[in-house]
Amino acid sequence: MRSRALAGAGAACLAALAVAGCGASSSSSASTAVSVTGHTLTIFISEPADIARDPAALDVVHAEQLAFAADRHEVKDFALALQPTFGKALSYNARLAITDPTTIAYLGEIAPGTSDQTVGITNALDLLQVSPTDNAIELGSRTPAVAGAPQSLFESFGTYGRTFARVVPSGAEEARADVAEMKAMGVSHLYVASDSSDYGRAMADAVSAAARAAGITVGGPLASAQAVFYGVQSPATAAHFFNRAATLAPHAKLFGPSSLNFGNFVPLLSAAAASRLYVSIPGYLPKDLPAAGRAFAAAFRIAYGHTPNTEAIFGYAAMSALIHVIAAEGRNANDRTAVVKEFLSLHKLPSVLGSYSLNSAGNTNLDAFVFAHVRAGRLVPFLAAPTG
Repeated sequence: MRSRALAGAGAACLAALAVAGCGASSSSSASTAVSVTGHTLTIFISEPADIARDPAALDVVHAEQLAFAADRHEVKDFALALQPTFGKALSYNARLAITDPTTIAYLGEIAPGTSDQTVGITNALDLLQVSPTDNAIELGSRTPAVAGAPQSLFESFGTYGRTFARVVPSGAEEARADVAEMKAMGVSHLYVASDSSDYGRAMADAVSAAARAAGITVGGPLASAQAVFYGVQSPATAAHFFNRAATLAPHAKLFGPSSLNFGNFVPLLSAAAASRLYVSIPGYLPKDLPAAGRAFAAAFRIAYGHTPNTEAIFGYAAMSALIHVIAAEGRNANDRTAVVKEFLSLHKLPSVLGSYSLNSAGNTNLDAFVFAHVRAGRLVPFLAAPTG
């Protein structure tokens, strides 16, 4: 893992990326939440325990740190501190955050489908959790695949409501992007399967529904399918499935979700599976980035010596938005309820991703995805998904 001190080298390049206009400040007079005492507000960053072996996740965390270095001084009424943390379980990270009396927010999980391990913990103390890249459908929308979600995931939903948000587009948007690409390829017969995870089942259900709405037949034998989608959380499980599917359906195109952008996946694929695989990933091709996004990529290269992974930009955007919400709250920034309310009401916020808004469920209106294929032993984005 490269030294995190490098983040400072790119911070100067991002001085012009300050995000303005977070909306009116919320009052804390009716707050039922725990307020931070003292003059310091701490943002916890959650890191997976194996982050040193996960280059994509490491890039997300480095982007978060880059944004903190660039924007931290916008908060005038409190000292702002950053606390990276990682344990054997993600729940450890969240519990460490809620036991620190200075914590104002938790920049949460990276791999899709993992925030369900921690949103209940942070919700119990009305602590805002912002995920940079977990777009699991069940975190922000109802889905037939996960009974009771999203409310059932929040320990104190009846008291505090939703305290989770993300800037990454939802898996529901990802499913529509997958199906739009299948339709563009002329696919008329789709085979859909999933692993046993909530994330995988929800993605499979969303893809099935979107495909049927687009006039694509879903079901039937795997061997006769023109395309195969596998909703899956574990990269190892995904590789096993796709290797088998490549043998049983030798002419089918293979589609996998953005969970496969993290962890050890590509080295486990057979040559046959790798040659026909399409992985959808939130984000933009370099040529499609807005000016602020291109500036972020340049600063990241200066700081860390390589081009950032496609999803790293969401780490930068998440941290930047969080800091600007804290700054907008001014003297009320130590009120957790005020910070949650302000974040969930972000509207037309300028950012490295372009302008975006959030709804009350913590979902963004962004819908940008790319498709990646395997090249030189890694996933390489090559095609922008249809949007709108």
